[in-house]
Amino acid sequence: MMSTLKKELLFIAAFCFLLSTLSFAQKKETLLARADKYYKNKEYVLAIENFEKVNSLDVVARFKLGMCYQQTNKYRKALNAYQGLLNKKWEGSDYVYLNYGLMAKCLGLYGKAGNAFEKYLFNNADDEDVRDLFLSCQSDYLTALQKNKHAYKIDNLVFNSEFKDMNPLVFFDGLIFSSSRRDHVKNNIHNRDGEQFLDLHYVEKNDLGVYEESEILHTQVLRDFHVGQSVLDTLTNKMYMTVNIPNQNIRDENNQAIHHLQIDESIYNPETHEFTKPSPININNPNYSVGHPTLLNYGQTMIFASDKPGGYGGVDLYKSEIQDNGSWSEPENLGDIINTSGNDMFPYVYDENTLYFSSDRHIGLGGLDIFKAVLKEGEIISIENLGAPINSPTDDFGITFIPEKKSKGYIEGFFTSNRFGGRGSDDIYHFKSRPSDFIVFVIDSITRKPIENVIVECYDKQYMAIHQFITDETGYVKFNSREKQELLSVAAMSQIYKYKEVPVGSIKKTNNIIIIELVKGQNLQLVGDVLNAHTNERIMNSEVFLFDNDSTRIRSIGQTEGGHYSMILTKLPDDNYLIGSADEYGTANVKITNPTPDRYGIIYQDIYLRPNSKQNIVNIENIYYPFDSPRLTSDAKMTLNEVYDYLDQNQNLRAELHAHCDIRGTEGYNMQLSLRRVESAMNYLVQRGIHKDRLVLGYFGEDDTAIDCIECTEYQHQKNRRTEIRILK
Repeated sequence: MMSTLKKELLFIAAFCFLLSTLSFAQKKETLLARADKYYKNKEYVLAIENFEKVNSLDVVARFKLGMCYQQTNKYRKALNAYQGLLNKKWEGSDYVYLNYGLMAKCLGLYGKAGNAFEKYLFNNADDEDVRDLFLSCQSDYLTALQKNKHAYKIDNLVFNSEFKDMNPLVFFDGLIFSSSRRDHVKNNIHNRDGEQFLDLHYVEKNDLGVYEESEILHTQVLRDFHVGQSVLDTLTNKMYMTVNIPNQNIRDENNQAIHHLQIDESIYNPETHEFTKPSPININNPNYSVGHPTLLNYGQTMIFASDKPGGYGGVDLYKSEIQDNGSWSEPENLGDIINTSGNDMFPYVYDENTLYFSSDRHIGLGGLDIFKAVLKEGEIISIENLGAPINSPTDDFGITFIPEKKSKGYIEGFFTSNRFGGRGSDDIYHFKSRPSDFIVFVIDSITRKPIENVIVECYDKQYMAIHQFITDETGYVKFNSREKQELLSVAAMSQIYKYKEVPVGSIKKTNNIIIIELVKGQNLQLVGDVLNAHTNERIMNSEVFLFDNDSTRIRSIGQTEGGHYSMILTKLPDDNYLIGSADEYGTANVKITNPTPDRYGIIYQDIYLRPNSKQNIVNIENIYYPFDSPRLTSDAKMTLNEVYDYLDQNQNLRAELHAHCDIRGTEGYNMQLSLRRVESAMNYLVQRGIHKDRLVLGYFGEDDTAIDCIECTEYQHQKNRRTEIRILK
C-alpha cells in the first residue's frame, strides 16, 4: 500500500500543478484583457506587447494582433498573423482575406494578394474598390504601372533620421517637414506606433548643395501632440497646418480618449522669420478630423482630408471656399471619382488643373499610392496613378514639387515613403526626371568626326526593326528615352560605312547616349521601286519592310523617297521577303527573285501594289486587344474565323486589316505595337490557309483613335485598342 508520506507528496504536487495552471490561466486572461483594452484605445504598440506574451491566441485575438501589426506597418508580421487564419471559418474570415491581400501587396507579393482579394470578392462581389485592388495585382496592370520605372532618379535625403520624417513642403530656399525625431524637450510617446509626436522642422542646403542639418521650425508652432502636413499661402503669408485638437475631452463608444485633427493658421513674417501663435479655422469640428490642407485658386479654395460622417470611405477629400468675411464655407466632398471606400488623403495642388493625392484603394502598386487628378473648373474629371519609381509596394504619400523656374526644365520634387531600404519608419525622398531624349551619336572611327546621312536602325527584343532615323550634320539622332527600355540593339550604316550594331543591354539604364564608331567600307544594298500594278507609275507615299520568311520579324525598314526604296543588308536575303504598302493600295508580299548582288553589292527588286476597292462587301466586327499586348483573345479569334470563312468561300475577295492603339505610351512605341497587332491577325489567317497577298495591312499607332479623348476612361482605352476589318473585292 502507498505510504502516507507518498500520498501527501502526490497531493502537494497535484495542488501545486493546479495552482500553477490557475495562475497561468489568470495571467493569460489578464494579458488578453489588457491587450484588448489597448487595442480598442488604438494603442497598438502596447497591445502588441501584451498579445505577444500569450502563448496561444484564439481566432479573434490573433486577428486583432494582425491588425496591430498592420497599423504599425509591420507588414511581414501582419501577413504571418493573418496567414494562420486563412482556413478558419468564422464571421471575420472575409476580412482576413482582405487584410492578408493588403499586406501581401505591401510586400510585393502580388500573386498571393490577388488570390486573397479574389476570395474576398467571392462573398463581396459589389465591392468596386476591392475589385480595383484585385485588378492592380494582375500582370497587365503591374506592367503598365512599372513601365516608366527609369523615368525618375530617386534619392533618400541625408537629413532623414531613424524616426518618422514626412510631408515635405518647399519653403522658400529650404524644406519644412514633419518629424518624430527626439531633438528637443518634448518626449511624449504616441502609443499607437511607439514614436514621439510629430513637430515641424526646417532644413536648408549646405555649401555642397545637400540638405543636411535640420532644426525646429519655430517655438510658436510646437505642440504637445502632432503637428503635421502644412501649406503656405504665398500671397498672404498664412501658414495652414495640421495639428491634434488640444485639450479635447471626447471619448468613443469604448470610453477611450480621442484626439481628432484640426487645421490651424499662423502668419509668417519673412523679415523676422517668425510665426504668430496658431489659431483654429472655422471648419474644424471636435467630432471628426480635418487636416492635410492645400490651396487652389490663389488661396481662395482649400482642399483637405477629413473622416467626417457622410463620406465615401474612411478618409475623403473635401473643398471649401474663402468667404468675404474671411471664414471658410461649408465643406463639399470632391466626389466618387477621387474618393473611395478606403483612405484618400495628403492632397497637393500643383496648378489650377492638377491635384496630387494618395489613396489605398484605387488601382496601385502598394498600400498608399500617389495619384494625379485632373481638374476642370474645380471639378475632378479623371485620375492617374504615377506608377514606379514614385510609387512602391509600400506607402507613398505627401508629394510636393520644386517650382519650374528653379528646376531648370526638369520635373523635380519630394515625397514620403516607408519603402524598404530607408533610414527610418518614414523617409523623405527627392525625385528628378531623367533627360527625355535618348541620343545616338555616330562618328568616324579614325577621324572621330560626326557622320552625316547615316541610317540608324533600332531593334526590339524580338530582333524586329522598329525605328529608323537619319543623322544630320552633327551625327546625332534623338528619340524618347522611354523607348530605349524596349530595345535590344541599335545599328548604324550607310553606303560608304560598314554596318555596326551595338547592344543596348550593355549600356546602363540611366545612361541616355550611345556612341557608334563606324569604319568605311561597302554594304549589301536592296533597292527598287514601288509601282502601281495597273499603270507602272511610282507610288509616292509608300512603305517597305524586309521580313523573315516566317513573317514574324521585320529585319529592316526601307528608306523610301519618290516611290523608290533602299535598305542596307547584313547578309544575303535568301530567306526574306518584302512587304510594300501605301494608302489606298493593297499590301504586296514579294519574294526576292534574284538575291544575288551585282559587283557594287546591290540587289534589285521592284514591288507592285494593286489599288484598293472602296467597297466593303461584309460588315465585320472590330477585334480588341488586352492592354499593351498583340495577343488575340478568344473573341478576336472567333471574328477572324468569320473572316476566314468569307475569304475561303470567295477566292476573289481580300481582307483589309487596320490596327490601332490607345493613347498610353509613346507614339513610336504605339506605332510598333499596332504593327505587332496587325501581324498577329495576319499570321492567324495565314496559318489557317489564307495567302498573304489577299491581306491588306495597315497600322496607325495612336494616330486614328475610335474615341477622341485626352483623359480616357478604361472603356475608351479598350475601344481604341482595335483592328478594324473590311472585306474587299
